[in-house]
This record gives sequence, structure tokens and C-alpha cells, in this order.
Amino acid sequence: MRRSMVRIAVGLLVAGVLWTEPAAWSWGNTGHEAVACAAWKLLDQATKDKIWALLQRVPTRQNAAKTKSIAGFPEWTANLPAGLSDDEQHMWVFMRAATYPDSLKHTFLHDSDVVPSNMAEATANLGFTDPDSHGYWHFVDEAFGTAATANSKPPSFPTACLKKNAAGNLEPPPTPVSTLPPTPAVNAESEIELLSQKMAGGEDPDLMAYDLMWLEHLVGDIHQPLHAAVRYVNGVGDTGGNCVEIKIPSTVTTNFKDASGKSKKPTELHAFWDDLPGAGEQMDTQMALDYAATLPAADADLAKVTDPKTWLSESFALAQSDAYASPIGKALGSPTAYVITQAYYDAAAGDAQKRIALAGARLAGLLTGVMNSGQ
Repeated sequence: MRRSMVRIAVGLLVAGVLWTEPAAWSWGNTGHEAVACAAWKLLDQATKDKIWALLQRVPTRQNAAKTKSIAGFPEWTANLPAGLSDDEQHMWVFMRAATYPDSLKHTFLHDSDVVPSNMAEATANLGFTDPDSHGYWHFVDEAFGTAATANSKPPSFPTACLKKNAAGNLEPPPTPVSTLPPTPAVNAESEIELLSQKMAGGEDPDLMAYDLMWLEHLVGDIHQPLHAAVRYVNGVGDTGGNCVEIKIPSTVTTNFKDASGKSKKPTELHAFWDDLPGAGEQMDTQMALDYAATLPAADADLAKVTDPKTWLSESFALAQSDAYASPIGKALGSPTAYVITQAYYDAAAGDAQKRIALAGARLAGLLTGVMNSGQ
């Protein structure tokens, strides 16, 4: 799911190139790397070797002017800690690769969270030459809630969630709809199925490397509850919780910190769920390892479930039962933000651990299948 407010990009001049830290989506870097860590530990050596060969093919991508770049294998291996075994080095790179689809956004590619009308474009499998970042691949906007009626009033819409027009002026709130919209046909679940089929059928190695990273990422995405749902309040959608304002009081103990320990408390519901594992950046891999070490073992029976539609249904149900539970009310937290309680945070943090552990186990099973389908 897209973040409604993009984090402020931090420019870092490295070797003459302006590196831009992109906004985080879905679980955030820490969560996605933890999913990959859990998966790596369940893979057999033959599958790991095939994955490692593909990861070495991931290039550094640059715009024509060479002023913006998207990190690849050279950057992921440049600052690995000393003393890592070969397997640990490979795992660190695999973990960083899980964040690759998010790193495509807000760089020099075409960004859109809306599925194009041209289905060939929407499902294009172009690899490292793809000019689009495919934001709409990251989530499934399955609608629930209330539509607008003749007598209903639209909810107060958060100013921070308003879009800007080409002139930079805020646009009016969205028009309430009288019928909840259908789920877009191209989404995280459909792409997991498509890319799995492509990889299992045999692809060019470069394309397979690209699809591998998308599968890593999307399996994590689809296990985040607010990547599976959009709640409507009198006909106005909340974009997966992005437009639900929250406040976390100082009395609530949380894990919303970056690698330096600095507090990074979110102010909207989707970001709250994204950053439950922590708010690290792509290269803060040790932070993800520390979080992954706290994960419970995935439920053995659930780990055997291979249908992404079922994974989606689980997340959709969890969004309704837990993500929108009290103190989250029936509106958008505007003008008075919903105040997060310790009980809500603790329950959400427990959900995140279970979903990330399960995503890791299912990712391991999926990759074992697609990487060895030709045998």
C-alpha cells in the first residue's frame, strides 16, 4: 500500500552520485528483511546457491544524467561486516534484495499506485529495463465498510492526506462513492501468481533475478494486514489506513526506532503497522536480524498453505479484526487523532511477529518450488 505522505528524502553524495533514500512502503525495510531472513534459514543449500547466482546479476541502475541511482548488488556487498561466513554474506544480500521493489519508487521511474487501463502495461514483466515502479503491485485494495447514502455525511478528511495538483495546491477531499469499488484485477496477489509462473517456466537469468526480488517483497507485502484492505467511511476510502490519523503517547512503550535508536513514531495507521518491526533503512540489516531473532516459529500447518489467495484472506480478516480495533474508531481520526493504547500496540506487535514468521516460511516454500521446477 502506498504511503500518503512521503518521508523526506535524504540526499547522500557517494562517488559523485546523488543517492536518494526512497520512501518506505509495506512492512518497511526492517520487516521485509526479517521475512527474507526467516526464509533464508529454511532454504536448502542448492536453492541458496541458485538464488545467490541470480542476486549477483542485479545491477546498479541510474538515470540518463547519472544523478540518481537505485542500489543493486555492488552496493549491497560494499559494506558487509567483517567476519561473516559465506552463508551469512549471502543472507545479508538476500535480505537487502527484499527491499528492492520499494527502492524503485520516487527515483527516476514512473510512479503510480493506480492500475493502468492498459493491462499489458499493468502486468508487463520487463525486468531491469522497466520504466515503471508498479506501486499498484504492492497491495490489494479489497474494500469494506460503508458506502455513501442520500443522508450520510462524508467523514472529516485529514489535510495531510490530501493530494496536490500540478500547481502544488491541495485538491479537495475525494468524492464519496455510493457503491464500494471492486478489487483491482492487478495487485499483489495476482503478481505473486504471475511471477511465480514465469520463474517456474524458465526465464532469462536477468529477468529471473528481477522477479526473484519482487517475489521476496510481495510475499511480505501480502502478509501485512493493511496491504489487504481499504476501509470506507460513508463512501470515502482510507487507502489502507494511510488516511487514518493516530497519536502515540509517551506512556506507550513501542519499537518505533531507527538503527541509531532515534524515535520514529508514525502519525497514521498504515505506517504504524509498516514499522512495527522497526524503522530501519535498506542497509540497516543488523537491525532486521535482531528483530528476526525474536520471531516465533511459524505455525507448521499454516506454513504449508501455498495459495496466495488464502494468504490475502488471512490478512484481510486480520485487518478487520485487529488493525481497525479500538481505539481506532469508525472515522478517519480527523480532526482528533485516535490515541494508541499499550494494549493495541502489544496486540499489533504480536500479529506482526506471527505474520512475518509465516511469510518467511511460505516464501521459502515458494522459492524452493520455482527455483527447482525444471528438475
